[in-house]
Amino acid sequence: MPKEMPLVRVKIGDDARTISVAVGGPWRLVGADGDIATGRTLDRTDVQASGGGIAFGGVATADGPVELHPAGNAAVYISMPGRKRCGYRGFLRFLPTRGGEVRVVNVLPMKSYLAGVVGREMFASWHVEALKAQAVAARTYVLGRRNARARYDFDVYDTPMSQVYGGLDAETDKTRQAVRETAGIVATYESDGRSVLLPAYYHSTCGGDTVASGMVFGGATPPPLAGGTRCTYCRQSSRYRWKGEVVLSKAEITEAMHKSSVPALRTLGPVARVEVASRAGESGRAVRIRLVDAAGRSLLVRASDWRMLVGSMKVPSTWFWIEDRGDTVALVNGRGFGHGLGLCQYGAQFLASHGQKAEQILRYYYPGVVLERAY
Repeated sequence: MPKEMPLVRVKIGDDARTISVAVGGPWRLVGADGDIATGRTLDRTDVQASGGGIAFGGVATADGPVELHPAGNAAVYISMPGRKRCGYRGFLRFLPTRGGEVRVVNVLPMKSYLAGVVGREMFASWHVEALKAQAVAARTYVLGRRNARARYDFDVYDTPMSQVYGGLDAETDKTRQAVRETAGIVATYESDGRSVLLPAYYHSTCGGDTVASGMVFGGATPPPLAGGTRCTYCRQSSRYRWKGEVVLSKAEITEAMHKSSVPALRTLGPVARVEVASRAGESGRAVRIRLVDAAGRSLLVRASDWRMLVGSMKVPSTWFWIEDRGDTVALVNGRGFGHGLGLCQYGAQFLASHGQKAEQILRYYYPGVVLERAY
């Protein structure tokens, strides 16, 4: 594990033909051979890919990636298609892609990154002990991803594909306090006689109890993620019990399958039946979904993958029962929001507001976890 506070490389948004940046203070544009340009402030400037390099407005064109470094505490502001303007700490790296677009990577200290994550992954107004538990989980998660992606050009996305990161817009005094008061603390467990980082999964609302990680993502399940943690503490969530049912047409499920990157899904014909093939233990959460087409061919998929396929905002979790209604299927008696692994965020808020400290919350949702300082 790192002994100094690490930097995190966050991919900002989607690669785009043009993005715009601005800096409200002194700045440097740096290429492979050193400084390319400097200035006292930077008004809105367009950045585009140019051949194998980057065209930085009317300022400069450079081969390969370039970095925009603000001085001191100045923030860099980004405007890009489909997203509102947002400020970021650290510096920005602009990389040309093979498709002729620009990839933006925000490189910044861990503490600044986490302050912008905690305020997006939890309500920043929540109890500080819940925010502290979230900070430890988020720090542990990103350190694991960072170690696994050392040879790539970024560590994490700024979306739910990794953790939601909102830059300066997501920071508050409480999120910074939560990060500061848990500085360097991560969740670990013992494996083969050594301490390793826990894949510190978390979710909004478990709906009654958590589930083993292997049932969602496959593979081995670390002991702190064995699931079965009873939790009625997330009752304040509107998704503890779904309000009503989720109805999906078989046509839209078929369309989603045929747009999938999974070849086997694209080979099935129009969907005739959708069934829960297996469930997890006592909770009843779906583990496998069976898809059957009109010709009788069938395919088993992980319920978590099927949920992402048809839309995780349409289908809040995998804890539901299916009713066939001809051209549609209805997901009924649904419970929870998210994959159900590890820390239940609404549960953490309840426990914190009833006197539990962050360490106690983490030990409850990750039984047997060891909290230690990584840097």
